[in-house]
Amino acid sequence: MKKRLPILIGLIFVALGLWILITSNKTASDFVERLDNLGYDLQLRTRVLTENIHPTSPVAIIDIDEKSLRAEGHWPWPRNKIADLISQLQKQGAIVVAFDIVFPEKENNIAETLMQKLAKINSLDPATALTLSENKAQFDNDAILAKVLSQNQSVLAIAFTPQAQQDNILPPPILTLSPDMQQQLDIIKGDGYVGSIAVLQNAAKLAGFINIFHDTDGIIRRAPLIMEYKGGIYPALSLQAVMAYLGETIALVTPQYDQSRELEGIKLGSRFIPTDSKGQVLIPFIGRSYTFPYYSATDALHDKLPKDALLGKILFLGTSALGLGDLQPTSIQSPYPGVEIQATLVNGMLEGNFSYMPAWTHGAEFIITLFLGLFAAFIFPYLGPRVLGIIIVILPIALLFINNLIWEHTGLVMSLLIPVILVILLAFVNIIYGYLFESRRREQLKKMFGQYVPAKHIDEMLKTSSDYALKGEDRNMSVLFADIRDFTTISEGLSATELVQLLNVYLNPMTEIIFKHHGTIDKYVGDMIMAFWGAPLKDKNHERNAIECALEMQEKLSNMKSVIEENKWPEIKVGIGVNSGTMSVGDMGSRYRRNYTVLGDAVNLGSRVEGLTKYYGAKIIVTETTQQNQPKIVFRKLDIVRVKGKKKGVAIYEVVCTQDKLTPEMTQELEKYNKALDDYFAQRWDEAGVLMNELHVNYPEKKIYSLYLERINEFKNTPPPADWDGVYVHMSK
Repeated sequence: MKKRLPILIGLIFVALGLWILITSNKTASDFVERLDNLGYDLQLRTRVLTENIHPTSPVAIIDIDEKSLRAEGHWPWPRNKIADLISQLQKQGAIVVAFDIVFPEKENNIAETLMQKLAKINSLDPATALTLSENKAQFDNDAILAKVLSQNQSVLAIAFTPQAQQDNILPPPILTLSPDMQQQLDIIKGDGYVGSIAVLQNAAKLAGFINIFHDTDGIIRRAPLIMEYKGGIYPALSLQAVMAYLGETIALVTPQYDQSRELEGIKLGSRFIPTDSKGQVLIPFIGRSYTFPYYSATDALHDKLPKDALLGKILFLGTSALGLGDLQPTSIQSPYPGVEIQATLVNGMLEGNFSYMPAWTHGAEFIITLFLGLFAAFIFPYLGPRVLGIIIVILPIALLFINNLIWEHTGLVMSLLIPVILVILLAFVNIIYGYLFESRRREQLKKMFGQYVPAKHIDEMLKTSSDYALKGEDRNMSVLFADIRDFTTISEGLSATELVQLLNVYLNPMTEIIFKHHGTIDKYVGDMIMAFWGAPLKDKNHERNAIECALEMQEKLSNMKSVIEENKWPEIKVGIGVNSGTMSVGDMGSRYRRNYTVLGDAVNLGSRVEGLTKYYGAKIIVTETTQQNQPKIVFRKLDIVRVKGKKKGVAIYEVVCTQDKLTPEMTQELEKYNKALDDYFAQRWDEAGVLMNELHVNYPEKKIYSLYLERINEFKNTPPPADWDGVYVHMSK
């Protein structure tokens, strides 16, 4: 009943979480996408930034860096210088050179420019014109670069545009889609393009697009490997570089589902590259920027690189210089050089370390959210704040660890932020609800039981789900009565103030001891203390706790002698009686005055037993029901008695001490006493009398031996009836 509200709240949150995952509402879907991206970024950074990766793949970057700009001049460089650079790269063993740069315009020929300017001012004489015309080819830098490109495996860049424009030329597509496939596949389309000038593109032959698209939050996480333009499939710069390097072609993996096909990946020779339906891959980052080897373009141009540094390499010519603007915000780092994204993609294709996030992961996320949410909704209300606090800390770490394990072994990327957030939210809801409910429950319990039990017991009651109330019920419990002997005589010799002081000095430590041993104070009646065990907290060890409490009370009383003597008060002796059995416990009384107390025959017997302590000269007397199964306590059987109001005899025992305090002398005394008691109940009066007399001589201060000597002498003179059962009848209370 009490858990229905937090469970209901939990189910509402679960339903809300599931709705967010499946709704078409743009705000909600954008929220889920941002969370998925955030989860991916966290996993990626945790995985990548904690590893020290130095790739050995044949990918390197020729960097038009700040050093190169200072040495060679501002960008763009003359194309004959770029031609010299490409020639040097070829000499140093490069296999493929890919340009992360577009050459969309012709470079002016210096000879033509000079002829035009001289002609404009009428200073171009025929001889000069002839000389410039004959040497014009020497200054055609586009032709010089084209010649070098034709002698190497070079890949130029193209850029697809959302506008219908056609700048320069576009090489043939690597694949052509049928009209049906164009309609069924969701590959990213370009409406126009910007390519390199014809002389360069025709010389290089190969080209790849450099388009990379930001996610809705402006971060780059994915890159398309293919794009469609007018039914043709064009490769990314990185894909074209790998195709040239391996000498392989590609095929699209498009399995059919129902009546349509969906792109799931690209087959590159024997390699499979998983993509999404748009032809994009998650960029397989393996570290921060400069993870791959960077070589300054000016050093490469002037042959200053280490020997064989470029041997067998795929090289990307690009820039990391701030002023040239090819720095991108990525999920691993921002800014991140765009040219290194191309190198990362090539490394992923060669190493086969692409991660993938198939469409069914959204369904898996829904199922995980459902099961974790239902588990949290139904289980969390029964957990304490500490356990829930541990869950809040451990769960995200555990799920991230498991997710990374799956990612590492399968490449599968799943975002679990929604279920993690849901579980954490439910944990917080239950913590808050628990604190509010427990605070209210604490006040209720304190109001009901605060005057009977200590605050520590209230805390223990709060830890359980039991319905504590003041209504009456029957329980197996123990009751203790402690009474100061001859209190009337003591009180007559003290003033009212002194009497109050004496009682306070006595009652305060006795109450603390009762609370220490998990007892409940029933009442104080003048000098008498009544306490019980087993309610409101159930106590399976109530007998032992009551006995140990009585022993400590007597020990404390001995330690109080100095205080009593210091105040010149009379000596205090206390008799304690304990009985165990079925009692009625609850809030009893009238509407004017009520008390949480125990009633019943077992309670009355406990009171009678306390009254016998003075008769037997014992400090603590317990009944047989309390004495049973207490191996750690040493008892002396006192008698079998029938008290006033009872028809059946009850064995009573004196609590001597705990087993660890039993001395050899005490053991010998008890053995002799038990033998004498056996003789007494067997009516062997002479044998019993001899042993009791020896004990009385050795321990004259112990009243029990003189009592039995009197009885033995009486029974010798007047034997008991034939049906005597050994029960001694006490008629007084």
